[in-house]
Amino acid sequence: MKPEKITVASKIDEKTFCRFAIFDTLKLRKRWISPAVFAGILLFCSLLCFLQRGRADQAELLAIVLMAVALGVPGVYFGTFFHSLKTQSGKLRLQKNRLFYTVALSQKGVEVTSAKSGGGHVTYNWNQILAVYKKPGCVYLYVSVKQAFLLPENCMDPSPEDLWDMIADHVPAERIHGEK
Repeated sequence: MKPEKITVASKIDEKTFCRFAIFDTLKLRKRWISPAVFAGILLFCSLLCFLQRGRADQAELLAIVLMAVALGVPGVYFGTFFHSLKTQSGKLRLQKNRLFYTVALSQKGVEVTSAKSGGGHVTYNWNQILAVYKKPGCVYLYVSVKQAFLLPENCMDPSPEDLWDMIADHVPAERIHGEK
């Protein structure tokens, strides 16, 4: 028998947060492409300079400089990204695995209640759900391009399968990404 209501008390730890941030930024928004293209163009130019080393003065030096920039700038970009994840998880005190919000899914829709003092809540109809991604250990429920709710599997009541069945029953298939 399918449950009428599924409640997820989203306790988000550092690992869950970082997995989501990497998925959202690098995979979903594809922010890895620009640094990769930049590196590819400069590495190609570096190769051209190496091929000219016998014909042009200081072609080797220019090739080495281009290679260093091609690898260094994307390295700094990704290093800064991962460092900011660590910094942000520290600011959010994710090491304590604390409750951020409670998500209740029912036939009517999705209700999110904040864990902050005041406990404000927002209700979304099922047709307002933009996308759902099922990843190992967590479901990402996007209500807008810039806002998603994380539903860790270890916080679900009753089971992850029941949650996924409820989502599949109410969200159009083209908005669901992952195992069904």
